[in-house]
Amino acid sequence: MLSALVRPGPVRDARGMGYNFIASDAGDAFLLPQDVREWLPPEHLCWKMLDAVGQMDLSVFLAGYRRDGQGHAAYHPAVMVALVLYCYSKGIRSSRGIEAACWDDVGARIITANHRVDHATLARFIGRHREALDGLFVQVLALCVVQGLVDPGMVAIDGSVMDANASRDSNRSLEQLEAVIAGCEVAIGALLEETAAWARECEADPDYQVPDERVGRSGPARLARLSERLTRARTARGKLYERALPAPSEIAEKIAAAERMAERAEQALSEAVARQQARFDAHARRTAADRAAGLRGTRGRPPLKVESKAVVVCQRARLTRTLIFLELARHPRPVPSSFARASLTDPDSRLVPGKHGGYLQGYNLQISCACNQLLIAVELHDNPSDRNALVPMVTRSQDNWAAAGVTGQVGAWLADNGYASTANFQALAHLPLLVAVTGGGRHDGRSAPDADKPPPAGWAQMSAWHGTPDGKALYKRRAALVEPGFAQLFQRFGRRLNYRGDDAVDTEIKLLGTAHNLNKLFTHYTKIARLATT
Repeated sequence: MLSALVRPGPVRDARGMGYNFIASDAGDAFLLPQDVREWLPPEHLCWKMLDAVGQMDLSVFLAGYRRDGQGHAAYHPAVMVALVLYCYSKGIRSSRGIEAACWDDVGARIITANHRVDHATLARFIGRHREALDGLFVQVLALCVVQGLVDPGMVAIDGSVMDANASRDSNRSLEQLEAVIAGCEVAIGALLEETAAWARECEADPDYQVPDERVGRSGPARLARLSERLTRARTARGKLYERALPAPSEIAEKIAAAERMAERAEQALSEAVARQQARFDAHARRTAADRAAGLRGTRGRPPLKVESKAVVVCQRARLTRTLIFLELARHPRPVPSSFARASLTDPDSRLVPGKHGGYLQGYNLQISCACNQLLIAVELHDNPSDRNALVPMVTRSQDNWAAAGVTGQVGAWLADNGYASTANFQALAHLPLLVAVTGGGRHDGRSAPDADKPPPAGWAQMSAWHGTPDGKALYKRRAALVEPGFAQLFQRFGRRLNYRGDDAVDTEIKLLGTAHNLNKLFTHYTKIARLATT
């Protein structure tokens, strides 16, 4: 019935009226060009991707292959890189989805020369060349620099959460992780003992028959599963201790505070000792003078010795406590709290506040954007707070600038009040940094310094710059630079990550950033082509 409705020519109804449709009957034979490359126009994404990959340096990929021609034939890295970036640009990120694209996507078939790349081959390629795939981000940024797309006038930094490939229910406390580790160790030991006993039985009896209950049981497979679970549990336990440590900036602040407390305690102790020693010396002088005058001695109770004076004892105990606190600040000992949790599925992910309330298992994605939402750096930060991510993001952005060949200096670094901290202001004092220090949109839940207290170092200067007309005009550009960057990323790729673990997830987001910048580059090529034809 459907084919009858889409045949060419008019189709009459009861009143004699007709419809005129274009012929589109899939049941009829129709001819296509024999060369698949003629199926797509020159402006299609696959041709642009092949051209961009042709301009990249893939020597790092080639270094991982044998040069003697031996072994099984492999796909050329240019084919694999173009296929991965092409599918990522279309929002296809899973290895099985890319394999399916090699079947039904003409662009993918052109890139692979009509080969069907297996999903396992894709997964091995990405896992094997993670470092080289990470380097593609800078190479694409360099291509954008050549086209004049990079404007170092302003760079905005912001963070947003992404869902990890793990469930919230996979989180375990330290006590639960210890139980999992102990259980896995016992199970592995029992499995090894059972396997050894079975091997001895086989050696002792050549006619030994496998019992029915053993048929279909794979010892190596079970051992692999137990070993993997044990490794993940130990990694999660290590993450709990690692996260119990304060950040380097917080350690520096605690050390500085402890040193100030120790200095005040030492000064108070010296003053108390000096006062008591003065009383003791004055009493000794009066006693000597009275005896010289023929008196039996000075009237009244003599003062206590310095070591026995209560105030001196208290001040000395106070100094001891502050010195202990200083030692703990200099050498913190991580002690996970009873509320701390780590994921048994993806230990590198953690519970972070969601964008619409509640908590989710994920990562804190950090990006720095220049003009036209071009990504300068894209990184992952496992801490829900943004404060400790500012200095690493600025450093990575500067490194990417230099590697991409940008010679100009950034005119202004912009960030919202979630990044405001004394440590950040001091570490980046040599840069034109503009961070909001007031407002209700703090990501870490802290409020601005109280007006009746002296502001910490750097806050007054930052607030003064915000009050100037130039500061206000600059900060108004922050949202327009970075917020659409997140919107474009999430609209194209979604908010969920496919891989697990810091290394794999870092490669995934680097590929997302590379595909994002490539689409900016392709849009620029399209505009140039339109201008050339007008």
